[in-house]
Amino acid sequence: PLWRIGGSVQQNPHMRAFWASTISFFLAFLGWFALAPLALDVASSMEICENQKFPPADYPTQAAYLKFKNLKSGKFYCQYGKDNDDKPTDCKDVPSDIA
Repeated sequence: PLWRIGGSVQQNPHMRAFWASTISFFLAFLGWFALAPLALDVASSMEICENQKFPPADYPTQAAYLKFKNLKSGKFYCQYGKDNDDKPTDCKDVPSDIA
């Protein structure tokens, strides 16, 4: 049975290996996926934000900029719209009547 933890190594070596690998996988999974939420805390403690790591002038097609909307003014980063509303990759070009 799975829950027979007691016993000698001669009686149930496979169960010890099973539980050791289960616990090891859990710790590896926890350690790997716990890093993503901590990245926000590390960035805020260093007092940096995405604009400082990726300046808009150098990285104009960064996904965060293409989806950005100013809450106060209601204006978007892409003044003339995005090339795709669901998964934008770039802003639309300036219309010829304006340029």
